Amino acid sequence: MRIAVGEACLAFLAEGRLDFTTVEVAARAGVSRKTIYRWWPTHTDLLVEAVSMHVRQVATPDTGAWESDVRAFAEQIAEFAAGPVEVASTALMATHRYPEFNKLVLEQYRPVLEAWQQMAQRAIERGEVNSDHTPEAMVNALAAPLFLAPMTLGRKVSPDEIERIVGIVLAATRPAPGSGSRP
Repeated sequence: MRIAVGEACLAFLAEGRLDFTTVEVAARAGVSRKTIYRWWPTHTDLLVEAVSMHVRQVATPDTGAWESDVRAFAEQIAEFAAGPVEVASTALMATHRYPEFNKLVLEQYRPVLEAWQQMAQRAIERGEVNSDHTPEAMVNALAAPLFLAPMTLGRKVSPDEIERIVGIVLAATRPAPGSGSRP
Protein backbone atom coordinates (compact mmCIF):
# COMPACT_ATOMS: atom_id res chain seq x y z
CA MET A 1 0.00 0.00 0.00
CA ARG A 2 2.75 2.47 0.95
CA ILE A 3 4.60 1.88 -2.31
CA ALA A 4 1.38 2.21 -4.32
CA VAL A 5 0.58 5.54 -2.65
CA GLY A 6 4.11 6.84 -3.16
CA GLU A 7 4.09 5.77 -6.81
CA ALA A 8 0.69 7.40 -7.35
CA CYS A 9 2.01 10.70 -5.99
CA LEU A 10 5.17 10.39 -8.06
CA ALA A 11 3.05 9.87 -11.17
CA PHE A 12 1.28 13.16 -10.46
CA LEU A 13 4.63 14.87 -9.94
CA ALA A 14 5.89 13.44 -13.25
CA GLU A 15 2.90 15.14 -14.85
CA GLY A 16 4.00 18.40 -13.24
CA ARG A 17 1.10 18.40 -10.81
CA LEU A 18 1.36 19.41 -7.19
CA ASP A 19 -2.37 20.04 -6.89
CA PHE A 20 -3.46 16.41 -6.90
CA THR A 21 -6.17 15.47 -4.41
CA THR A 22 -6.43 12.70 -1.88
CA VAL A 23 -9.30 11.26 -3.91
CA GLU A 24 -7.07 11.12 -7.01
CA VAL A 25 -4.22 9.48 -5.06
CA ALA A 26 -6.58 6.89 -3.58
CA ALA A 27 -7.99 6.05 -7.02
CA ARG A 28 -4.58 5.80 -8.68
CA ALA A 29 -3.10 3.78 -5.81
CA GLY A 30 -6.09 1.47 -5.55
CA VAL A 31 -6.71 2.19 -1.87
CA SER A 32 -9.54 3.82 0.03
CA ARG A 33 -9.61 7.51 0.91
CA LYS A 34 -9.96 6.46 4.53
CA THR A 35 -6.61 4.65 4.28
CA ILE A 36 -4.98 7.72 2.77
CA TYR A 37 -6.33 10.00 5.50
CA ARG A 38 -5.30 7.55 8.22
CA TRP A 39 -1.65 7.29 7.16
CA TRP A 40 -1.17 10.57 5.27
CA PRO A 41 -3.54 13.12 6.85
CA THR A 42 -2.19 16.09 4.88
CA HIS A 43 -1.13 16.78 1.34
CA THR A 44 2.36 17.50 2.66
CA ASP A 45 2.48 14.01 4.19
CA LEU A 46 1.75 12.54 0.76
CA LEU A 47 4.47 14.66 -0.83
CA VAL A 48 7.00 13.64 1.82
CA GLU A 49 6.18 9.98 1.19
CA ALA A 50 6.62 10.35 -2.55
CA VAL A 51 9.72 12.53 -2.56
CA SER A 52 11.53 10.49 0.09
CA MET A 53 10.79 7.35 -1.95
CA HIS A 54 12.04 9.09 -5.10
CA VAL A 55 15.34 10.45 -3.78
CA ARG A 56 16.37 7.09 -2.30
CA GLN A 57 16.49 5.55 -5.78
CA VAL A 58 20.18 6.33 -6.29
CA ALA A 59 22.24 3.99 -4.15
CA THR A 60 25.67 5.32 -3.31
CA PRO A 61 28.27 3.09 -4.94
CA ASP A 62 30.98 1.58 -2.77
CA THR A 63 33.17 -0.44 -5.08
CA GLY A 64 36.28 0.16 -3.00
CA ALA A 65 37.85 2.47 -5.58
CA TRP A 66 37.20 6.14 -6.35
CA GLU A 67 37.33 5.73 -10.14
CA SER A 68 34.77 2.92 -10.28
CA ASP A 69 32.57 4.68 -7.69
CA VAL A 70 32.60 7.85 -9.81
CA ARG A 71 31.71 5.95 -12.99
CA ALA A 72 28.89 3.97 -11.36
CA PHE A 73 27.53 7.05 -9.63
CA ALA A 74 27.62 9.15 -12.83
CA GLU A 75 25.69 6.52 -14.76
CA GLN A 76 23.06 6.25 -12.03
CA ILE A 77 22.67 10.00 -11.66
CA ALA A 78 22.40 10.56 -15.41
CA GLU A 79 19.51 8.09 -15.59
CA PHE A 80 17.84 9.45 -12.43
CA ALA A 81 18.17 13.13 -13.41
CA ALA A 82 16.56 12.51 -16.80
CA GLY A 83 13.56 10.71 -15.32
CA PRO A 84 10.15 12.36 -15.61
CA VAL A 85 9.69 12.83 -11.86
CA GLU A 86 13.04 14.56 -11.44
CA VAL A 87 12.60 16.75 -14.51
CA ALA A 88 9.10 17.84 -13.51
CA SER A 89 10.01 18.35 -9.86
CA THR A 90 13.03 20.45 -10.80
CA ALA A 91 10.89 22.53 -13.15
CA LEU A 92 8.33 23.07 -10.40
CA MET A 93 11.08 24.08 -7.99
CA ALA A 94 12.59 26.50 -10.53
CA THR A 95 9.35 28.49 -10.67
CA HIS A 96 9.66 29.34 -6.95
CA ARG A 97 5.85 29.27 -6.86
CA TYR A 98 5.81 26.50 -4.27
CA PRO A 99 8.31 27.42 -1.53
CA GLU A 100 6.99 24.71 0.80
CA PHE A 101 7.53 22.07 -1.90
CA ASN A 102 11.06 23.35 -2.50
CA LYS A 103 11.80 23.15 1.22
CA LEU A 104 10.32 19.66 1.43
CA VAL A 105 12.41 18.39 -1.50
CA LEU A 106 15.60 19.87 -0.09
CA GLU A 107 14.89 18.27 3.31
CA GLN A 108 14.42 14.87 1.68
CA TYR A 109 17.64 15.26 -0.32
CA ARG A 110 19.77 16.22 2.70
CA PRO A 111 20.48 12.66 3.96
CA VAL A 112 20.89 11.43 0.38
CA LEU A 113 23.46 14.12 -0.37
CA GLU A 114 25.29 13.22 2.83
CA ALA A 115 25.43 9.58 1.70
CA TRP A 116 26.73 10.65 -1.71
CA GLN A 117 29.41 12.74 0.00
CA GLN A 118 30.48 9.71 2.02
CA MET A 119 31.59 8.15 -1.26
CA ALA A 120 34.08 11.02 -1.67
CA GLN A 121 35.06 10.93 1.99
CA ARG A 122 35.96 7.24 1.70
CA ALA A 123 38.17 8.06 -1.29
CA ILE A 124 39.90 10.79 0.71
CA GLU A 125 40.49 8.37 3.57
CA ARG A 126 41.93 5.79 1.17
CA GLY A 127 44.27 8.46 -0.22
CA GLU A 128 42.80 8.19 -3.71
CA VAL A 129 41.84 11.84 -4.09
CA ASN A 130 43.27 15.23 -3.34
CA SER A 131 42.20 16.08 0.21
CA ASP A 132 42.19 19.80 -0.69
CA HIS A 133 38.73 19.22 -2.15
CA THR A 134 35.70 18.76 0.10
CA PRO A 135 33.38 15.81 -0.43
CA GLU A 136 30.59 18.31 -1.10
CA ALA A 137 32.58 20.01 -3.88
CA MET A 138 33.51 16.68 -5.47
CA VAL A 139 29.91 15.43 -5.52
CA ASN A 140 28.63 18.77 -6.79
CA ALA A 141 31.21 18.81 -9.59
CA LEU A 142 30.11 15.34 -10.64
CA ALA A 143 26.35 15.61 -10.22
CA ALA A 144 25.64 19.17 -11.39
CA PRO A 145 26.23 18.66 -15.12
CA LEU A 146 24.30 15.39 -15.01
CA PHE A 147 21.25 17.19 -13.59
CA LEU A 148 21.73 20.25 -15.79
CA ALA A 149 21.34 18.58 -19.21
CA PRO A 150 17.80 17.31 -18.64
CA MET A 151 16.76 20.70 -17.23
CA THR A 152 18.32 22.89 -19.91
CA LEU A 153 18.65 20.65 -22.95
CA GLY A 154 15.65 18.40 -22.35
CA ARG A 155 17.66 15.20 -22.67
CA LYS A 156 19.71 12.70 -20.75
CA VAL A 157 23.47 13.09 -20.80
CA SER A 158 24.99 10.82 -23.45
CA PRO A 159 27.46 8.04 -22.57
CA ASP A 160 30.24 10.09 -24.19
CA GLU A 161 29.31 13.12 -22.08
CA ILE A 162 29.23 10.96 -18.95
CA GLU A 163 32.73 9.71 -19.75
CA ARG A 164 33.99 13.27 -20.24
CA ILE A 165 32.44 14.45 -16.96
CA VAL A 166 33.93 11.47 -15.13
CA GLY A 167 37.30 12.25 -16.71
CA ILE A 168 37.17 15.86 -15.58
CA VAL A 169 36.25 14.90 -12.00
CA LEU A 170 38.94 12.20 -11.83
CA ALA A 171 41.58 14.59 -13.18
CA ALA A 172 40.56 17.36 -10.80
CA THR A 173 40.57 15.13 -7.75
CA ARG A 174 43.79 13.23 -8.51
CA PRO A 175 46.21 13.39 -5.57
CA ALA A 176 49.08 15.82 -5.94
CA PRO A 177 52.38 14.18 -6.95
CA GLY A 178 54.50 13.27 -3.94
CA SER A 179 51.57 13.56 -1.55
CA GLY A 180 52.00 9.98 -0.40
CA SER A 181 48.62 9.08 -1.81
CA ARG A 182 48.04 6.20 -4.15
CA PRO A 183 48.12 7.15 -7.83
